[in-house]
Order: sequence, then C-alpha cells, then structure tokens
Amino acid sequence: MQTSHDAFRTFRRVMFAGIALNVLLGLWLWWWPEDFLALIRADMAAPPTWPRYAGLAMLAMGLLYLPAALAPLHNRLVALLSILLRGCFALFFLFASGLLWLPALYEAVLAVLQGVAFWRGWRADLMAKP
Repeated sequence: MQTSHDAFRTFRRVMFAGIALNVLLGLWLWWWPEDFLALIRADMAAPPTWPRYAGLAMLAMGLLYLPAALAPLHNRLVALLSILLRGCFALFFLFASGLLWLPALYEAVLAVLQGVAFWRGWRADLMAKP
C-alpha cells in the first residue's frame, strides 16, 4: 500500500529543485545583479539596490517554501500557495515591461510541475485511506 510519504516523493523533489534554483538565482542576483539582468535581457535599475532586494526576496521565498517541501500533506496551505505564487510570478514576468519570457518560463514550468506532482500525491493519499 502506498503511503503519503511515497505519494509526495515527486512533489518533494520538484520543490527542493525549485528551492535550490531560487537560492542559486537569488544569490546570483544579490551579488551580481548586472550580470543576471543582462542574461534575462532586463533593464538595469539606476541603483542596483532593487535588483539586489529581489535577490534577497528569492532567497526568502526559497526558505518559506521549505515547510511544503518537508511535509506537503501537513503543510497543504503552504504547498498550494507555492504553486499559486509561482503561477502569479509567471504571469507577472510575462506581462512585465520588456516581456521577460525567461523568468516567466522558469516560474511557469515549476508551477505546472509542482501542481501536477501535488495533485498526484494528494489523490494517491486520498485513495489510500479506507
């Protein structure tokens, strides 16, 4: 019989991959904002304070996603909010000035992968109950 731990294994893997990417990208944006913004073809802010703040925000988001990655069934709200927020970020970057398609694609792919994995895990957990 499949346990909830087994059912959410894929979701945890996707979450930890997303957290690791957020931390790496956040550190990159925090330490070298000019290089990061040049890569995604975004305009550089006059003082680099705001891009650096965005890097710190990415680090914070990664840490705030940890409860969902560690215990997704017990932290359903955090897990569902992480999926919703990634979708909102994807829409924001898609409609931001300059059409930042690379961050939009990154967030959209992670939102879809997390959403599908969470749905499968949740469904398997519900089906395993008597």
